[in-house]
Amino acid sequence: MKLTNNFLILPNSSLDVRQLLLDAARSSDEAAKTIASTGISYIRYAYPKQLSEFVFAGLSSIHERNYKIIEGTDAVVVVSQSYDQRIPSISTRIQSIFNLRQDTFCIDLMDGCSGYIKALSVASMLELRGFKKVLIVAGDINSVMTTDADIGTKILFGDGISVSILEADSSPIDTRLYNDGDVKNVISCSFAESTMNMNGFEVFRFTRNVVPSLINSYIDACGTTLQSYDLLALHQASKLVVSSICTTLKYKNTLGDDFSCGDIGNLGAGSIGGWLAKINGLENKGELKMLAVGFGAGLSWGLASLVVDVQNNEVLYV
Repeated sequence: MKLTNNFLILPNSSLDVRQLLLDAARSSDEAAKTIASTGISYIRYAYPKQLSEFVFAGLSSIHERNYKIIEGTDAVVVVSQSYDQRIPSISTRIQSIFNLRQDTFCIDLMDGCSGYIKALSVASMLELRGFKKVLIVAGDINSVMTTDADIGTKILFGDGISVSILEADSSPIDTRLYNDGDVKNVISCSFAESTMNMNGFEVFRFTRNVVPSLINSYIDACGTTLQSYDLLALHQASKLVVSSICTTLKYKNTLGDDFSCGDIGNLGAGSIGGWLAKINGLENKGELKMLAVGFGAGLSWGLASLVVDVQNNEVLYV
């Protein structure tokens, strides 16, 4: 099963991170240093839209451009941490709104930074059961959780979703997923308070310890090298995190920047698809090998090796 279409759906509005820092009583020098470290100068902002409304608007925009992109979908996987409604699920409403077959497999997953990898794993399992076309909607309206958050957290997370279409073929998706329950609440957000809390130092230490080890162990087990991949798609946590991982691995993407979400922010489960959408001219490259790596909330981490052969790779605004 390979990835054939990829879209990044963003709100039209954005917030200036420098201004947010100044409003929080940071000096100009402190603001400049923070932005240089995180690599994030703007975050996308969808308020007052909520997740379901935003998802339906984004998918409608794709459908209006070319209805065949969604036509024939027989499985819908939605991944987010910012659901605005418990019942009914977003995936089943997508099935109805876009007139998909009633036997379409629909599931909503509650997950964050490694959620895209889990969605790819579900797609791989569905292919084994005969499903041919999987729609993955991943991402968050993070402003629901960060409006009242600490400024150090607020300036990292933007609003947006990625939309990926995967279609059955001879190329497999190979995934590895790991978890170490976050009993210390390194990254947390309760339903009652709806405010994200994050220990940035512990998150960075966790990332530095597990991600390079995960990748190196995987490629050693497969008897290959990281350079055999055309794309290393890392969860776009921040420039500091991504740069640290790439430096440790001694790898640099040649088709796009290692970190490219500085004008939108961290989109949670949507950040890998968001990163992919930022690569210009990907539609003309043919089949490419991609290693996608997610890590963070959970605590969880994982990777997926898959083929990317995109017909459409676009950024859309709603």
